[in-house]
Amino acid sequence: MRTGTPLITDDPRAAEALASIRVLYTDLDGTLVAKGGSVLADADARPSLVVAEAIVALARAGVAVVPVSGRGRLQLRELTQLLGWDGYIAEAGGIIVHGTGLDFEAHMDTGGWPEGTLAADETPFRAINRVGAAEALIEALPGRIEQYAPWQLDREVSLLLRGCLDAAEGQAVLDTLPLPLDFVDNGMLRNYGTLTCRDMPPHAYHVVPRGVSKTRAISLDLAWRGLDRTQAAAIGDSATDLQMADAVGVLALVDNAFGSNGVTNGLEATPRDNVWRTQAERGEGWAEFAGAWLAALR
Repeated sequence: MRTGTPLITDDPRAAEALASIRVLYTDLDGTLVAKGGSVLADADARPSLVVAEAIVALARAGVAVVPVSGRGRLQLRELTQLLGWDGYIAEAGGIIVHGTGLDFEAHMDTGGWPEGTLAADETPFRAINRVGAAEALIEALPGRIEQYAPWQLDREVSLLLRGCLDAAEGQAVLDTLPLPLDFVDNGMLRNYGTLTCRDMPPHAYHVVPRGVSKTRAISLDLAWRGLDRTQAAAIGDSATDLQMADAVGVLALVDNAFGSNGVTNGLEATPRDNVWRTQAERGEGWAEFAGAWLAALR
């Protein structure tokens, strides 16, 4: 589907749509940052200022950038502040935060869970552990899924796992538990950890309350900002990121996204006319998108 997805720098429709964009929702791993997690490197992790310069150029233009990630609140708060941004969406859509100072506002989303699902002072993360979601998945899919150490610590809404399986397999296990949960594929990883499967690359997976998603979180954040979807763009590299197209006017996929079966299958199953691609991978693709956006705004 790479060839069927137009380049964001070549399509006049993209330029027209980008001229209305006022906020960008950006994935981090596999999208903004290089291998190893740096913004001071190119797609091959060689030292480079291309991403940093794009971040500065967008800041000078006065537009908003909001990280949307599976990372936890503590990780994202520091990163957001370091990059000069003022809000973020953590845990694959489970937490929406406005501000990074002492006066920040945070909203925890429990999706479609009815009132009374959580015990007193219980977080969604603790409820997911209470019903044994991780244990059920590991027992049903031995060698194919495990806790994503150490990043599974300090969670509030979602359980973070690493594995190599189709998301439908994980969802089938969760459907046997006494709590409505979704199994979310948040993209490819580099490290297998202790997994024994080698028939596909490892992926990060989230177990979240039924209905929680990056897409839903973006819609909630746009309502808070008083913007509609035509004024928002998103960029990412995974099947979960592809779904963000339903909440924004423009979705860009960095070139490495097309190495994911979830992305290519998703594009084939649900064609969308607001999805474009970049020529470059990872942060260089992110900078390519930023350049197209700034050109449209001018």
